[in-house]
Amino acid sequence: MFRKLTFLLLISLINSNIYSQCIPNPIYQDSTGNIWPLTGFPDGMVGINYYEFWDMKAPATLIEAAQGDTAFVTVDTLGSVIYIGDWPVDSVVTIDVYDLPPGLTVDCSMPRCTYLGGEIGCANIYGTPTLSGIYDVEIVTNLYSHGTVSITVGGVPLTIPVELDYFSITGKYDTVSRYSINIAETTSTKIIEDDLQINNIMVEHESIYLNINSNNIQILELSIIDILGREICNQEILTNKGEHQYRINESMRSGIYLLSIYNKERLITKKFNVRKDK
Repeated sequence: MFRKLTFLLLISLINSNIYSQCIPNPIYQDSTGNIWPLTGFPDGMVGINYYEFWDMKAPATLIEAAQGDTAFVTVDTLGSVIYIGDWPVDSVVTIDVYDLPPGLTVDCSMPRCTYLGGEIGCANIYGTPTLSGIYDVEIVTNLYSHGTVSITVGGVPLTIPVELDYFSITGKYDTVSRYSINIAETTSTKIIEDDLQINNIMVEHESIYLNINSNNIQILELSIIDILGREICNQEILTNKGEHQYRINESMRSGIYLLSIYNKERLITKKFNVRKDK
């Protein structure tokens, strides 16, 4: 039970000095346009620093943006049916994020939260929540595209350049409404970092290496989870001072991971990146 609670609180208990700008995850480069995670953000607590992020890929074409539905990319103009699904997406702009918990803010990896068509990106959600409650977060975006329309007027063929955006066509912004954040009142969970420190995290082959600096020798539990919440490693460790090597359950791809060392009374977390050359 404690382990499950730890996973729910893991990200919300990260100290502010661990926060850094998110890095777009290359695993989504070959995906169709979307936002990840597909559902849900971790819970948080009032007065405890919160950090989470979402990954995204902007669709490359209008048919990709319409998720393959041709009804959204077929236009009836002067009696002619025109297909615009192959028009390129110029950019997707994050206009706003509604119903964020008070105390949290959003910071995009790209200037002005603008992502070019086919581009991967990410955005941070971070801060210190000040008010408990369940917040239905909505990510509000607008999409821009351009192309040409060929029509015949009075027997004269015309090719007309057209620029459009989602709001101008539909009268509303595109909104992703599948996320919520539950901010709870502060509990008695105790974070102790004064006598237990983790440094120099490195992943090589199927092992993770790290330096532990501890004033006490004790048995704690080590856990590593990825950005999808999957547990990569879980084992008991002896926190004597020095360099340690631990075997992990599977090969770790490039990306962001959270390492936690804990027992029933203490918890320390560390965010780290794994970068592997292709």
